[in-house]
Amino acid sequence: MLTVDVWDTLLRRRCHPDSVKLHVCRVLMLTHADALPASTQDPHVLLRLRQQAEHELGEQCRRRGLDDEYGHRDVYLRWLELVQFDKLEDQPQTAELLRLLETAELAQERLVSYADPSIASTLAAYPARKVLFLSDFYFPAAAIQDLLSCHGLDAQVRDGLVSCEVGVNKRSGRLFSHLHDRLSVAPARHLHIGDNMLGDVRAARGVGITSVHYQPDAEHARRERLEAGFQDRQNFLRDAADHMRCAPATNAAVDAEMHAYGCRCSPLFVGFVLDVMERTTAARAERVRFFTREGEFFLEIYRRLATQDVLGVPVPGADLLHVSRLATFAASLPAFSADELMRIWNQYSVQSVGALLGSLGLAPADFADAASRLGLELAAPIRYPWQDARVLAFLNDNTVRGTVESHLRQRRDELLAYLGQAGLPRPGERLHITDIGWRGTIQDNLAHTLPAVQMHGYYLGLSRFLNRQPLNASKTAYGPNLNETDADGALLDFVAPIEMLCNSAGGSVLQYRPHDDRVEVVRQIDGEENAVFHACAQHFQRGVLDSIPFWADFLRTHAYTASDLRPLALARWREIIDHPPVFLARAYFRLKHNETFGVGEFEDKREMLSTVDLLLAFVSATRRDVVNRFLSRMGWIPGMLARPDISRAFRSVLRVYLWARRARQRRGPAKTGMPVRRSG
Repeated sequence: MLTVDVWDTLLRRRCHPDSVKLHVCRVLMLTHADALPASTQDPHVLLRLRQQAEHELGEQCRRRGLDDEYGHRDVYLRWLELVQFDKLEDQPQTAELLRLLETAELAQERLVSYADPSIASTLAAYPARKVLFLSDFYFPAAAIQDLLSCHGLDAQVRDGLVSCEVGVNKRSGRLFSHLHDRLSVAPARHLHIGDNMLGDVRAARGVGITSVHYQPDAEHARRERLEAGFQDRQNFLRDAADHMRCAPATNAAVDAEMHAYGCRCSPLFVGFVLDVMERTTAARAERVRFFTREGEFFLEIYRRLATQDVLGVPVPGADLLHVSRLATFAASLPAFSADELMRIWNQYSVQSVGALLGSLGLAPADFADAASRLGLELAAPIRYPWQDARVLAFLNDNTVRGTVESHLRQRRDELLAYLGQAGLPRPGERLHITDIGWRGTIQDNLAHTLPAVQMHGYYLGLSRFLNRQPLNASKTAYGPNLNETDADGALLDFVAPIEMLCNSAGGSVLQYRPHDDRVEVVRQIDGEENAVFHACAQHFQRGVLDSIPFWADFLRTHAYTASDLRPLALARWREIIDHPPVFLARAYFRLKHNETFGVGEFEDKREMLSTVDLLLAFVSATRRDVVNRFLSRMGWIPGMLARPDISRAFRSVLRVYLWARRARQRRGPAKTGMPVRRSG
């Protein structure tokens, strides 16, 4: 008779064995978060509690005179008790949950296991009339048979015995003796093959069995790497990311350098979207809506991760919502008054009347006479417009107010028509939305427009809120959230490059135009802005998307969560901002950035100062203000220092100027009067 060990002999795993259990912990957390105490809503905490359950059951079995064995369902039940799962008294629901956990664990074992590459030839060298598997395992023999069949080994080994079914194991030698008694086989006529020195070799020989220690060098080395990786999961993750093989840019139209950089930066965007997927799944959301424009990129990542079953559980559906600040702000205003307009003035404390009207979707020229009559120039920036008597008189002008408020009602009707076409709001639905950030003002606009709808927003990063948050809105961020902590807040100092990399070529939504049977989304497409997208961002995004097969498999196989991925994701974010490659800086400073909302125009990043301008700023407060405004408009100082088209002299003087400015700021804050920039 020949018996063969199962794990690391017949079958191997592409991960550490506890990664399978960690996956099951994540499944429990994603599918039943509402029944778990907050203190246990962490896969690693759940894993420790499962290990405790296994230890307790093993000790109970030992006290009965057997070995420390247990079955998987007994483990699940004791585990749920330790977790303080609050629905255990519901027996039908508990039985259903046990089946779910069993199905998830066996599905994960099928996913991560494979036949040992040389076991078939090894078995052929030891012909026997009866060949059985013999395993110390907590799933029954039927589960082992299923796994062997899945990997084409059922022809060599059809049947066997598992420790959990008889309460004794190989480590004690008692499972071998049990088999001998059961089959009336003498130890001298028994050959056993296995990898474990204690259970498969010494214990077997201790009861008179001939044993073969099976430990192929390459596979054993791989197993040791996986064991070390599980002990230091962050280092294992970083190493995997650094050596990631993602589909190369074979298309001649794809820039290989930008594509490779997208692959490298993929942990940031995959981690963010995975976080959205995990949170909305745990919240039992029906759908998650991604906001244009950056959401088009995030939605594609979401769909690809979902298609590859990265979580191993059903996830919410996802679609695109065509929105923008410009298309939603006017619709959210109940009146044209200073109190209501503080929502935009808190973001833009210096603003012209023309920029205000443009932000409402109005043509400023239509109000030229009224503005002139009150001493206002449409294009003239006004500091603190809510304190300016002329602006207040303009708001209170009956003709102006009547015209504007009629427009606001029309914009609200158009937005509601579009949302209705998109299936919103559904009765009783909690709206889940995703956008890049940075203050979530589009969500605020929708919350004001739909006050009866609860909505939660998922963001890459959140700056401090400048406006009172609507009662029906809540927000979380994968990256920094300055409303909770200042940690990693420097990542939000320069956000425009991240926006550029996540942009789309579809243009920004201007308004909604109802027709008889549909609502048309009107978008503004700028050719110069799109030229940068086609020259850089699309190649970068292709690299991110081509990395998803790797990430979907790696994250699922090793049971990494978005939280596990976050340190690496934020490190990649810092790289983008602080140490950009030359091609990224070059592309950014060819950009025309859409700041129609708030500023009233596209900002041309191609503007440039001279070295003389910088030098004069050291001695002239006026010139210093010009330089500071320029740097603020450019939106990315490290990128400017990386530009290949600036002289060494300019770069050196700029570094000195920035050092001097920081020193001056440490002595006391400068009053630049600059408006707060993009709020997202």
